[in-house]
Amino acid sequence: MPLRAEDRDASADPGADFYRFANGGWLDANPIPPGYGSWGAFNEVTVRNQEILHALLLTAAEEPASDLDRMLGDYYAAGMDVAAIEAAGLSPIQEYLDRIASIDTHQDVLALVPDLHRDGLAVLWGWGTEVDHDDSSVHLLWLVQGGLGLPDRDSYSDDSDSARELRTAYVRHIGAQLANAGRTDGDLAARGEAVLQFETRLAEHHLRREQRRDPDLTLNRHDRGQLTALGPDLGLSGYLDALGAGDAVTVNVESPGYLGALHGVIADTDVAVLRDYLAFHLVRSVADALPAAIDDESFDFYGRRIQGRTEQLERHKRIIEAQGADIGEALGRRFVEETFPPTAKERAVAMVDEVIAEMHQSLQTREWMSEQTRTAAVEKLDAFRVKIGYPDEWRDWSGLVITRESYAANRLAATRFEVARQLARIAEPVDPGEWEMAPHDVNAYYHPFRNEIVFPAGILQPPMFDADADDALNYGGIGMVIAHEITHGFDDQGRRFDAAGAFRDWWTADDQARFSELADRLAAQFDDYEVLDGLHVNGRLTLGENIADLGGLALTSRAHARVSDGSPAIDGFTPAQRLYLAYATLWRMHMSDELMRTRILTDPHAPARLRVVGPLSNATAFAEAYGFADDAPVMRPVEDRIEIW
Repeated sequence: MPLRAEDRDASADPGADFYRFANGGWLDANPIPPGYGSWGAFNEVTVRNQEILHALLLTAAEEPASDLDRMLGDYYAAGMDVAAIEAAGLSPIQEYLDRIASIDTHQDVLALVPDLHRDGLAVLWGWGTEVDHDDSSVHLLWLVQGGLGLPDRDSYSDDSDSARELRTAYVRHIGAQLANAGRTDGDLAARGEAVLQFETRLAEHHLRREQRRDPDLTLNRHDRGQLTALGPDLGLSGYLDALGAGDAVTVNVESPGYLGALHGVIADTDVAVLRDYLAFHLVRSVADALPAAIDDESFDFYGRRIQGRTEQLERHKRIIEAQGADIGEALGRRFVEETFPPTAKERAVAMVDEVIAEMHQSLQTREWMSEQTRTAAVEKLDAFRVKIGYPDEWRDWSGLVITRESYAANRLAATRFEVARQLARIAEPVDPGEWEMAPHDVNAYYHPFRNEIVFPAGILQPPMFDADADDALNYGGIGMVIAHEITHGFDDQGRRFDAAGAFRDWWTADDQARFSELADRLAAQFDDYEVLDGLHVNGRLTLGENIADLGGLALTSRAHARVSDGSPAIDGFTPAQRLYLAYATLWRMHMSDELMRTRILTDPHAPARLRVVGPLSNATAFAEAYGFADDAPVMRPVEDRIEIW
């Protein structure tokens, strides 16, 4: 897909506002559609992917050609059958509602938690299995903080007008959903306020988002005895057995302070409040699969209030999103067959090889890095596992029962199936071929414990990647994404893990200090950005992504300069200029104020515009490509520019 002149704003000075110059026409012509809280390049690709999936699902629902198609088609058909959902009412969760209503003691609450967790209903805390951060050949069970219905712990304590209004709306929402669940006795407003106050006490013991990025704080191995000592009244060892995690000899506790304080908060709360808390979160967890009164109420708070959406997405898109969350690899398998030929994979592999080669060169030229650390860094890069497009072996779904009778039952069945898989992994060796993202997702990731970079077929689509496009477009698009994920292996988090994925210090103390000085400067740069009145980016929360954006831009532009040497200008732009234009279009986006406030609290990524403005302001190669003076407004002063990788 070519760069289109109508997407730019020719009246904008690229040396003053390159984001507007590159994207002004598109921004003016593409307001946020009604069903979305934001709209940008990633949304455009996602919607195109969804329409491909929609056509495949319609065929699977009407004329399934295999057992896999039958499962996909039945799931889709059940989700689209709103009459059956209305007729079923609360019956899919009635057993749990009854059990919650029968709770008499605090111990009854704790006894119910493993059953809820086994069905994927997250209350009080969460759990999951992950590659062991000390030995990447085995798995480790994690216990994590949780239990909140607002976006973040700071949502409960922020004294701004918008935060107070959000909490007021949340109290009303809790009361409305309790009424929808049949719990109509008493003062619903007071009951909602009591649940808010309980969650506020939970939130006080949560780690902040930026703290959760620090492995020194979150990697805390506990054996069974230590777990019991941490929360003696929670009965955590017995919880593991009841959950089905009896094979877990040790576990990682993300936030020992939270679990250590949790029982005291529970014991100091009236049992009636705990019943309301559990009932509300039960309904919240499955609201989209329940009757319209519950689904619409959930959207009114989480969709309108939290995300700034003006209306629900079309139902088929919502079902596809849910199907991607529940059985994504099955859905993605059909997407790959339709959209990702071997020639596209070959071109993508070649690009990854080029960018990795550029990272090798970068490691050799960092003057602040000692030879000892450099050698270990090269060893880590050489050990990178690269996954492109789709898994080599597809997941086996036998044993998962999906029918056309009940959408909610299908969602719960899929969750139980995944929970059983997660629990079984505790006693199994790590499968190096396993993916943690569906093949149709418009996303990518670096996994520090596996030391791997992963690029699903869903993101390897135009305009981000086009096997028939020129290098400038591909390196400015998917090349940036590739380089970004590679850099994550060497950002403030990723650098803490070695070539085998183990958490250990492999940097010299002097190199750590020099790296941290550069990272601190980048955090300060982003702290200064104000996105709404009085609302600033959190430079610490976004530091890893900002390092990856900064390094990714440098790597992809240098790799492109090498492969495109001698290429002609197109439409009056040199190859280097086209790369930076393509890079800017990658992050074109509108976002509602409501969603912006939520993202600033919770998202480790900076707002889209700043993912262009911030890295480019440090990129001398960008200034040279466009012939900008050193004092051009779009650039930081030469002495303030930051280069890490």
